[in-house]
Amino acid sequence: MPPVPLPLSHVPSGNKVKVVGLAGGREFQARLLGMGVNVGCEISVIRACEGGPALVAVGASRLAIGHGMAARVMVRLARR
Repeated sequence: MPPVPLPLSHVPSGNKVKVVGLAGGREFQARLLGMGVNVGCEISVIRACEGGPALVAVGASRLAIGHGMAARVMVRLARR
């Protein structure tokens, strides 16, 4: 049984995750796509989202994703 998806806002620091869904409209998805975040990409959580923005790494880029946006990015923990 595959792991259950969870919001990026619930992932602790130090974990790698894979994006499995974006729970938002076209503008939300376009904004994330412009930052390099899309379904299938891997994200490293540098600093968890404890009510504020999450600091993540997507490839060579570092991004701050606000708590509201992070709550709508559905992820699964990446296999190690």
